[in-house]
Amino acid sequence: MSADLRMLRMRFDAGRLYELGRRRRLPPRTDLGYLLHCELRELFGADSPAPFAVRDAAGRGVTVLGYSSRPAAALQRHAQQYADPDVYAVCDWTSLDEKPLPQRWAAGERLGFEVRACPVVRMSSDGPRWRAGAEVDAYLARCWRAEGPVDREAVYREWLLEELRRRGGARLISARVMGHQRGHVVRRDHRPERKAVGGERPEAVFSGELEVADPAAFGALLARGVGRHRGFGFGMLLLRPPG
Repeated sequence: MSADLRMLRMRFDAGRLYELGRRRRLPPRTDLGYLLHCELRELFGADSPAPFAVRDAAGRGVTVLGYSSRPAAALQRHAQQYADPDVYAVCDWTSLDEKPLPQRWAAGERLGFEVRACPVVRMSSDGPRWRAGAEVDAYLARCWRAEGPVDREAVYREWLLEELRRRGGARLISARVMGHQRGHVVRRDHRPERKAVGGERPEAVFSGELEVADPAAFGALLARGVGRHRGFGFGMLLLRPPG
C-alpha cells in the first residue's frame, strides 16, 4: 500500500539555481542533480522529494518530478517558514502540482516504466584495480573480471534485474537501455569542512515493463527508488501504460 505517496511537479528558474550554486561556492562544473539536491533540501529539509527526476531542462526553466509522502501545501508552508528568500525564489510556486498515487496496487498487474539510474556496484574485496567497498560502474566491474568481450547494455540490464529482485515488489519482464553515458558529478565529502569534490558516475536510462509481485513492497519500491544516488536525480520509477 502507498496511501500517502504523491507525485509532485515543480519548476525552477535555471539562472537563479546556478547563481545559488555560485553563492554556495560550488565548483563551476557542478551537475544539475546536485544543484537540485541542494535546492530541494534547503526548501523542504528532511521531507525533500526523493527520488526525483528532471523532465525538462531546456531554456530558462528546469521541471522536476518527485515522489513525496507530504502534500504539496505542507511542503510549501515548510519552505515559507524556514527557507532563505533566495532559495525560495528559485522555485516557481505557481507550477507546484501534485497527484496521489493509487492506494493499492494489484498483484500481477503489468506496468510500463522508465527510469534514469546509476548502475554501480560495491566491490566486496580488494583487487588489482579496486579496493574493497569501492563503488564502480557495473560494466567496468564485469570487464575487470571477464576474459572476453562484455556487452555493456546486457550488464546494465542484469544490474536492473538484480536491483529489483533485491528490493522486492516487482518482477522485471523486459528492459531496454535507451541511452548511457559517463556523467560528471559533485558530492560533499565526509570531512568536517564538507568540501565539494568532483568525480564521474555511469548513467543509464531504462525503458520496459514490470509486473507487480507484492503490492505493499511495490509501493515501498516507488517511494525508495532504484539504485544509488536517488537524492540526486537518479532512481525514480516513472510509470506508463504497458505495451
